[in-house]
Amino acid sequence: MRQYLEDEVGMGFLSNIISEINDALIRRGIALSLEDLADRGRTPPVPFCWLALGSEGREEQLLRTDQDNAILYANPGDDDGLAERFFLELGERVVEILVEAGFERCPGEVMASNPKWNQPLDGWKRCFSQWIREPENIAVMHTNIFFDFRSVYGDPSLGADLKSHIFQEVEANRLFLAFLARNAVQNPPPLSFFRNVVVERSGEHRDAFDIKARAMTPLADAARVLVYDYGINIYGSTAERWGAIAETNENLARLAGEAAMAYEILMRIRAIEGLTRGTSGRYVHIKELNKLERQTVRNTFSVVKDVQLMLTSRYRTDFLR
Repeated sequence: MRQYLEDEVGMGFLSNIISEINDALIRRGIALSLEDLADRGRTPPVPFCWLALGSEGREEQLLRTDQDNAILYANPGDDDGLAERFFLELGERVVEILVEAGFERCPGEVMASNPKWNQPLDGWKRCFSQWIREPENIAVMHTNIFFDFRSVYGDPSLGADLKSHIFQEVEANRLFLAFLARNAVQNPPPLSFFRNVVVERSGEHRDAFDIKARAMTPLADAARVLVYDYGINIYGSTAERWGAIAETNENLARLAGEAAMAYEILMRIRAIEGLTRGTSGRYVHIKELNKLERQTVRNTFSVVKDVQLMLTSRYRTDFLR
């Protein structure tokens, strides 16, 4: 990845490559676990699929962070206990293999080893229906992670069925979109009155700014709102989502194009920061960027601001309490 970044390879191409590598590791972990279970005479009682969530679900996990995954399996009928026990053990085995391979555990336990996130299709549909119908109670984690899922292994029709259900629920409960939009505008761009980049004032990240929370997440959140609003069935990255939005609504084409470009610039900056410091790249030391890089970062913040103003106006988030 370092060589690709130095050669200024497009971020879309780079993220696709890294996602394929991550997916291959995950699939191998699942295959090894299934082989081990088969040696003990245990096979999947019903079809299933392994879901990548969050940034991995969007094919944006350039630098390895913690795991975000789940298991979705077909409704087992009467013998649901057998399926529940099998897939929970499968989830536990795969998570352990991924930990050994260098993928850290999710601090919030959003993993297939957690029974809450290892469910049959009907169980997952109930979860999403509740989140959508009662949006005032939805945790931010749920929107940022679970609404960006992608099938990595197994029967993809299960994921497609769940996605279709989500679109139907959103169409029937449009207020949900306003709550999603409000979540997307909660973190304003990190620029002070004098257009200086706001940085952390204390702690281990002093003099650095949080590129994930203050710049990338608002753009990812906004794209998520719009793709679910327009029913755009895409499992792609945030930049690809903005591209699809531009094709769907000509009134948003210019802003969507700028948002896609800004997001890929931010991805590149974060990746370089992470490789340089051996971190996730989340906290960028702005003083160590050259003048052109600092100005480029400021320009992306202007796009974030414009996107958030659009959401506030379109979904009237100021009226939500």
